[in-house]
Amino acid sequence: MNAQARNRFRRWCAVGLVLVVALTGCGRKHSRGDDGPNVDLRPEVNLGPDIDLGPDIEIGGDEDAGIDAPPPEYVPTTTTTTLPPDPTEEAFRSVAVGDCLPVYMTGYGSEWSHSMPPDPVSCSSSYAGLFQVTGVGSSSAECGTGTGHTWWSYQGRSGTTTLCLERVWVPRFCILAQGDGAGGVASLGTFTAVDCGADRIPVEYDYILLVAGVYQAPANASADHCREGP
Repeated sequence: MNAQARNRFRRWCAVGLVLVVALTGCGRKHSRGDDGPNVDLRPEVNLGPDIDLGPDIEIGGDEDAGIDAPPPEYVPTTTTTTLPPDPTEEAFRSVAVGDCLPVYMTGYGSEWSHSMPPDPVSCSSSYAGLFQVTGVGSSSAECGTGTGHTWWSYQGRSGTTTLCLERVWVPRFCILAQGDGAGGVASLGTFTAVDCGADRIPVEYDYILLVAGVYQAPANASADHCREGP
C-alpha cells in the first residue's frame, strides 16, 4: 500500500471511530464518575409553547390558623330602654324638710287637693290649706303622730316617697266637721279645707266650720280656752 492509500485509510478509520463513539453515547448519560454531575447527552425535545395554567391556587392555609380554635362566643345584643321621667315622683322627691305646701284634703276619702306637691310657699302665708314638711322618707312609720300630723305618699318607679306633714293653722278659713247626732260637733276634719260658702259637702261630713282664731294651746286645752266674740 502506497503512502496515499495509507493516509486515506487512516482518515476513514478516524471518521468511523468518531461515529461509533457518537452512536454509543446516544440515549444514555455520560458519567464522569465522582468528578462532576451527570450530563444528559440526549437531544432537547421541544414541548411546544408555554401553557398558562392560571393563578396559583392555595390548597391549604397556615397550619396553626384556627385548627383547634373554638367557635366565636355569641354575645347577645342588649337594648336599653329609657323610660320617660315621672313628673309626680320628681315632685315628691324635690320636697325638702321645712317646706310649707299649700295643700289640703278634700274630704273625699284620702284625696288631696293636688295630684302632686305644688311649689312651696312661705309658712306665714294665709292659704286655707297649709302643711309644713317635717320629714321625707319611704314609710309613714317615720312620721309623727297626734293632732295635726299626717303623711302623703307616692309609689314611683324608684320606690315609695313619703312626706311627713303637720297642719299649719291659719285663721279665717273653713274646714269640714262631723256631727254627734244631737246637733253638736263630734270631730273635725283636721286636714280638710272647704269653701266657706259651699252648698254641697262630702256625705261623711255634716258641717262647715270657720276657724275664727288660732292660739298656742296650753296643757289640757279645751273649748273654754277659745276667745268669744262677734
